[in-house]
Amino acid sequence: MADNIIGTIEPFGGAKTYGDLSQGGLVNFISNLVSLIILVAGIFTLVNFVLAGYGYLSSNGQPQKISAAGNKMLESLIGLIIIAATFIIAGLIGFVVFGDQSALIKLNLFKVLNLPYYSFG
Repeated sequence: MADNIIGTIEPFGGAKTYGDLSQGGLVNFISNLVSLIILVAGIFTLVNFVLAGYGYLSSNGQPQKISAAGNKMLESLIGLIIIAATFIIAGLIGFVVFGDQSALIKLNLFKVLNLPYYSFG
């Protein structure tokens, strides 16, 4: 009579688009999360650079404000270089280890490797 006391639980809204674990649902979610974090970091760097430029323009020749704005611009540029270098390093490691530049960026963690069959007899 009471086969299932709780009932069936359906995935909510956007969770249906990721599928279950066998379809790579968790990996797709993590990949989207990493992409979102990198996008937010890039936008933050751009906004920080623009604000530093505004601080430089509004410094009115005061050496302390010019120095602070210059340091903020340099830090923003270093942050942008780190974000770009992350993609380059991930591409190089993916190419050397997996033979595909986008292997680490796509996060194909649960992909079954097609390894050749070796016979020892």
